Amino acid sequence: MAEVIVFKGAISFPITLDPTVWVFDDRKFDLREYIGENESVDQKQAKYLQGTGSQWDKELREGAQPPSERKSLAEERKVLEGDYGIRLEPFINNAQPLPEATHVRLHREDQEPVELPLSEAKRAILQFAKDGKPIREKGPVYFYLPETLLAKEAPIDSITVMEFFQSK
Repeated sequence: MAEVIVFKGAISFPITLDPTVWVFDDRKFDLREYIGENESVDQKQAKYLQGTGSQWDKELREGAQPPSERKSLAEERKVLEGDYGIRLEPFINNAQPLPEATHVRLHREDQEPVELPLSEAKRAILQFAKDGKPIREKGPVYFYLPETLLAKEAPIDSITVMEFFQSK
């Protein structure tokens, strides 16, 4: 089983993803609480900017407070027990697919590759932890589209390489 996933092909920056470190990433979310894509990108951006603006105003009025380093025991335990996922789109954007890249081929260990449009791949969610532990069996990630995750369908597993290419 592979421990990392390699991005290659029609991209500006070949990258290697190490899902074992995503537990520390603030973009992760608990798949047990996932209810779908209810908000548009614009709504998420507006909510983020509103929260940032509110924090700025508060700090101007009251002064800045350093963030608390100590999490509650319940929060720390939750990290050790959750099923966590992260969106694939930021990683695809960092690799900067070339303009001619239209599809992604998911190469899988000892299985046939799966091809899908780049736009679909950008919607994907990668599950990297099950019961708080890295996915080892058929890992390092499980690949879901939002609707397959909500329908509790089987994920695409055993991914070793994501190859970006132009469909013929």
